[in-house]
Amino acid sequence: MDFSSEQAEKVAQVMSGLSTAVRVRILAHLLDSPATVTELTQDLGLSQAAVSNHLRILRHLNLAKGTREGKNVVYSLPDNHVRTMISEIFEHIQHEDDDFQ
Repeated sequence: MDFSSEQAEKVAQVMSGLSTAVRVRILAHLLDSPATVTELTQDLGLSQAAVSNHLRILRHLNLAKGTREGKNVVYSLPDNHVRTMISEIFEHIQHEDDDFQ
């Protein structure tokens, strides 16, 4: 597969969205079900400011989306491409873990 410099840069930017464990945990949660900032804060044991900041980055990279429902914004994965990418990464890690046991 031949990538232009611009395409490679875009891939690197998307991959940077996975560069912190907190963002990976948020994406894992959203893989299971959509959630509000409050739900993510409670489930992940993080501050609202931290969760909001990480969601801002994930939204900017199109790895998460927010949909207003009344007074809340519910976050989810934007499409099946992102869902598949995250699932494949988790499967890869599980496979890697199995190889070391």
